[in-house]
Amino acid sequence: MAYAPTQLGQDPQFEPFLYAPLGEDRRGSSVTVLSMLARLGVDPWGEASDLAKLPEGAARQRLEALMTRFHDVPTPVPDLSRIVSGLLALLPRRPTTASSPQDGASAKLVLPPQGSAFYWIIAAGLFLGWLAMLAQGQ
Repeated sequence: MAYAPTQLGQDPQFEPFLYAPLGEDRRGSSVTVLSMLARLGVDPWGEASDLAKLPEGAARQRLEALMTRFHDVPTPVPDLSRIVSGLLALLPRRPTTASSPQDGASAKLVLPPQGSAFYWIIAAGLFLGWLAMLAQGQ
């Protein structure tokens, strides 16, 4: 299946991870990984992307640290490792045998995700250039 990010630049391959339930908070509301990260003030889609890029040990350590800071859903300490393992299994992983351009494989063009600041900077530069051209024509 082809890569098809949503309009907001949110990659659907992270949805199983982000929408995984963590339990209920004190008010009885269902809490997902996405809502946990949002409540912690962390960009959920960015964090999911970062976690997917990290080696498993570093991703585990980072997710455990985030979950330890989150107190809205009580998580028994002995279960934390099991829960983190299950959540990390939902993240897409890069193949471990990536070829480098030096071994004769052609390098693919990598574009920033839709909605990233890169495109806004380019658009702003083009707009300012257009305004400068208009100002010179008067």
